[in-house]
Amino acid sequence: MEEQALKDLLDRIRNGTATDAERALLENWYLQYQEESPAEYSLDERLEDAEAVWAKLQPAIIHRKQGRRWQRIAVAASIAILLGAGSWLLLNRNGKPNPTGGDVAPFTALAVLKSGGRTILLDNTANGKIAQTNVIKSSGEQLAYEVTGNTYTAAYDTIQIPSGGRPYTVKLTDGTRITLNAATTLRYPAVFSKSRKEEIELISGEIYAEVVHNAAAPLKIKTPGQIITDIGTTFNIAAYPDDPDSRTTLIEGAVKVSAAGRETTLSPGNQAIFRGNSLTESSANLSQATAWKDGLFRFNGESIDAIMRQLSRWYNIEVKYEGAISNEVFYGRVARTRNISEVLRILERSNKVYFEIKGKRVTVLSK
Repeated sequence: MEEQALKDLLDRIRNGTATDAERALLENWYLQYQEESPAEYSLDERLEDAEAVWAKLQPAIIHRKQGRRWQRIAVAASIAILLGAGSWLLLNRNGKPNPTGGDVAPFTALAVLKSGGRTILLDNTANGKIAQTNVIKSSGEQLAYEVTGNTYTAAYDTIQIPSGGRPYTVKLTDGTRITLNAATTLRYPAVFSKSRKEEIELISGEIYAEVVHNAAAPLKIKTPGQIITDIGTTFNIAAYPDDPDSRTTLIEGAVKVSAAGRETTLSPGNQAIFRGNSLTESSANLSQATAWKDGLFRFNGESIDAIMRQLSRWYNIEVKYEGAISNEVFYGRVARTRNISEVLRILERSNKVYFEIKGKRVTVLSK
């Protein structure tokens, strides 16, 4: 496609005169265009993603020239057509009603806080200080713990975000902020002592932690089989029991990860992978590891079973498979605020998998 033709196509998409086929071709570079700030997912960022996919599809014929944006858009357009080793997910906003005949919305389950012997349904609790606790709830699913009095009492609270629940951010008394993904249970001290000897326990699930560093009193987070020690840091931990491994991904600072008699200190951009009794370290895709915190599903060469595990936690669904599980891999990103039918319709555009929804059960059908 010539440069001028590409420019004309983008103009038609912007002014609303493009056909459905034209929108389906390029609209994946404008995910969330009407709903979010373009800065959250810029054209350059989409094109960079495109180049990575193109490299997987056609490594023998890709030609990169720095500074030529329209060549990069041509590459992007080609990816939408060539579905070889992987499938790029296209979003057509004006698509027909979901062919699966059912739907499930996100955020249907209630988060639970256990504090001071009480069980509190957070989504049914008004903003402000929660009675008989030292917790203040504010808009945007934020909880903040305040220090009350001069007497320290050892006490632990637990917050559970069930499958299908809305993520919450908890600010602890030392200033540390922890955001919980769906299907996550976290136990933590209601108040820290001066030595900060109390451990936080990620019982299961995924968290994004922004730790206030104290060299004299490093914070420890325990997961099944691991201990993560803060050395001044921001990091993500994914430890779901149905995943094949647990991953600690370092965003900035440093953490020490101990498991199975081994220990490694991560540098930013790396992750520790704990599988079975093995602890290894590798480079990480930070935008993929933290996409959930930014309200996105981000698929970067993900298998369908890995994707369905994410969807089962987010929408609180049961997943079944009929026939052989596709070994196709998928690329793209989709807003987590969408109903599941929209996400599944996008996956079906690969022509490699199909779905049936019956109530809270989603069946994955091979081609």
